[in-house]
Amino acid sequence: MDTKYTILIVDDIDDNRYSLRKSLQRPEYEFIEAGDGASALKMVGERCPDLILLDVRMPGIDGFRVCETIRSQFKHVPIIFVTANMKDFSSQAEGFDRGADDYFIQPYDAQELAIKVKTLLRNKKLYDELLTEIERLQQHKDELLNSNDTLKKINSDLAEKTEYLSSLTITDPLTSLYNKKYFHQRIQKELSAVKRYKHESCVTLVDVNSFTKINDTYGARQSDVLLKECASLLINSVRNSDVVCRYDGGKFAVIFTHTPESNGLHKANLIREAVATYPFPVYEDVLPPEKNIKTTVINLTATLVVLGLEHDWIETDVDLIKSLEISLRDAKTQGHNQVLTARRIH
Repeated sequence: MDTKYTILIVDDIDDNRYSLRKSLQRPEYEFIEAGDGASALKMVGERCPDLILLDVRMPGIDGFRVCETIRSQFKHVPIIFVTANMKDFSSQAEGFDRGADDYFIQPYDAQELAIKVKTLLRNKKLYDELLTEIERLQQHKDELLNSNDTLKKINSDLAEKTEYLSSLTITDPLTSLYNKKYFHQRIQKELSAVKRYKHESCVTLVDVNSFTKINDTYGARQSDVLLKECASLLINSVRNSDVVCRYDGGKFAVIFTHTPESNGLHKANLIREAVATYPFPVYEDVLPPEKNIKTTVINLTATLVVLGLEHDWIETDVDLIKSLEISLRDAKTQGHNQVLTARRIH
């Protein structure tokens, strides 16, 4: 029998809940709904949904408190904010701090939301299977305390699966890079270290230019291939101590540890050149059959913005992310295939 998934939609507006149901409708999805935070918490306790779509502004208990309460009891149930009330960067950062796995701002891209829901449900299923396997191994371990050789093998398997279990929550399933959630967590630690130990680090946001157009022209599967190639290119362009993350869509983020902003600009230019000169392959077997495409190579460019973490006006990750995203947006209006320094956003 195919796996069935229960999805809880929490929103005080009936039309919003209806729209989410219609855009995500699949035979394997069962939808349950709540119109306020209190009802949502009760339903989570009774039904244990596989995924939660959550609004922020609701009567009574707001979405942030609902998310935090659920996360304190259910560590691995995926939670996605779908709301019109997280447009500012501080709200987005708060969403991750409260335990969310992602967020979509209304009006949202229904296809992108459907892909995210499918990915998180797949991870949730794998997470549950791994938990069951860990429990089995733990039980086996207890039964074999007197058998050292077997116990060593069980301990090794247990450690490997536990480590893999932890990595699922911070890894992008397509590129195997760290995900946006991990980026938020790591940048907070990096900022704290820069302020405490007075060393220099910087971060760059990398945007593959015209990615939406590429996706429309060549299809989602070929776009996935390009993203994987970009991920490999970035990994090969940085040090082992640097941190490469899939940010969202066609964007990546790189944290250059112990690197001043001036050196970060130089490294960003090397990445820009690597992307611009790399012949990204087109694979016929992943192209949509209705598209008559003869091209064998796609030439890409990237726009990058760089920001040092040591600036005194950067007090939190919200200041940093706000500066990067707005500076990147402004940079793209000035032309593609360039590297700029992010500016302070008042």
